[in-house]
Amino acid sequence: MENSIMMFGVLWLLLAISVFALWIWALVDIIRSTFTDVAIKIVWFLLVFCIPFLGFILYVILGKSTKIPQDTTSSNQKYDALERIKQLYDNGAINEAEFEAEKQKIMSRD
Repeated sequence: MENSIMMFGVLWLLLAISVFALWIWALVDIIRSTFTDVAIKIVWFLLVFCIPFLGFILYVILGKSTKIPQDTTSSNQKYDALERIKQLYDNGAINEAEFEAEKQKIMSRD
C-alpha cells in the first residue's frame, strides 16, 4: 500500500516537472520569436504566464500561426554574415581563397 502511494507521488511529480518544462519552453519561444505584431507577442506572453497549462495549449494550437516564419530571419542572418566577410575582404583582412571558403560555409547553412 505504501509503495503504491509513493509510486503515485512520483508519477505526479514527473507530470508536474513535464508541465513546468513545457510552460518554460513556451515562454522562451514567445520571447525569442518574431510575431506579426508586438501586441500579439505581449498577449501570448501574458496568457501563457498567467494561465500556464491552458495558455500553453492555446499557444501550441493557435499561437504558432501568428509568428513570422524563421526562414526570413535566417536569410537575413546569411546576408549579414556575407556582408561582414565582404567587408573583411575589402579591408584586406582575408584573402580571396578565405573569402570564397567562408562564403561557401555561409551559403550551405540551413
